[in-house]
Amino acid sequence: MTIEQSENVEVSKQELQIYDRQIRLWGMEAQTKLRNSKVLVIGGSQLGAEVAKTLSLAGVDEMHLVDHRFVENSEIGANFLYDASIDNTRLTKWVAAKNFLTNLNRNVKLFIVEDDILSKSDDEIESYVRGFTIVIVLDETYTRTAKLNAICHKHQIRFVAGAIYGWVGYAFFDFDGHSFLTKVEDPSSQGMTTLDDDHKNNSTAVVTVEDEQFEQKTYSYPTFSAAFNSDFSSKKAMRKCKRVIPTSYFLVKTMLRASMDSSLTGDIDKDIETLTPIWKEEVLDGNHTIEMQPVQPDKFDHLYPPEFSPTSACIGGIIGQEAIKTITEGKLPIRNIFIYSALDSTGIACDFPLS
Repeated sequence: MTIEQSENVEVSKQELQIYDRQIRLWGMEAQTKLRNSKVLVIGGSQLGAEVAKTLSLAGVDEMHLVDHRFVENSEIGANFLYDASIDNTRLTKWVAAKNFLTNLNRNVKLFIVEDDILSKSDDEIESYVRGFTIVIVLDETYTRTAKLNAICHKHQIRFVAGAIYGWVGYAFFDFDGHSFLTKVEDPSSQGMTTLDDDHKNNSTAVVTVEDEQFEQKTYSYPTFSAAFNSDFSSKKAMRKCKRVIPTSYFLVKTMLRASMDSSLTGDIDKDIETLTPIWKEEVLDGNHTIEMQPVQPDKFDHLYPPEFSPTSACIGGIIGQEAIKTITEGKLPIRNIFIYSALDSTGIACDFPLS
């Protein structure tokens, strides 16, 4: 299973008309990079629909859509890519979505893979993903997500992960080794916040955009495992914890941990009993107070399906936006976790692990 990289193809006259408005926004060079990008999306959930829609409208060259699971009845009303007039339960998730996506942008080549790619060996997965511009995995377990990220990180393949847990969702970004336009700080300014030195190198020519100067810099990113296993025990980290760690982080981390050993059964009452001690441990490790958490175990049923559509739209939109940024090497994306909780109406970006 390999993906061949084609030669750089210019945007056609027909595509110029279709993408005219967004080219005015981010320029022809960026659109050309999108035109030559090959995107892998694993996971045909409601979140996957949001991501595929955004990248299709942006004008990527190829989207390879992977999911071996069949559509469930509960998904038919929630996933806007499905045609409700047919029996979608006889179709796998991306097959059910293909007609809508095809009509959304016929310039995008769609490839449907009805296979469980992540169940294959590391060598097979490595061989498959190396030809992609970006790999996006959605609504997967901690173990399978970390496995795929380790392979992508090794080869500096742009990587995004995300999941929806009822009313709460997260997005993780690993764009290690890739460059972005970074605002040039005035050297005479003292006390201004800048990125750590180990996060930047390889400066190139300075460009001016709307009276502000930017330069291309290459950044390092941590792996999925490193980001979600921050050590909060140092004195410096402890001082930061309550200020920089959102309470919704502990909900996400709890669900990820529970997915590692498949301890969740689907019986909500029993699962809440399993989740509660894990959540308490995460809260205390993060130097927060259990009693001060806005979401207590009596609301943990909100971490279960059906997925809250606004949460999927928010996380999916962020993933699509940041994917476009890294493909086009535009302005610096979010570093490196974004968490949205409709339970307390918060959307917060985190840079983990804490330094």
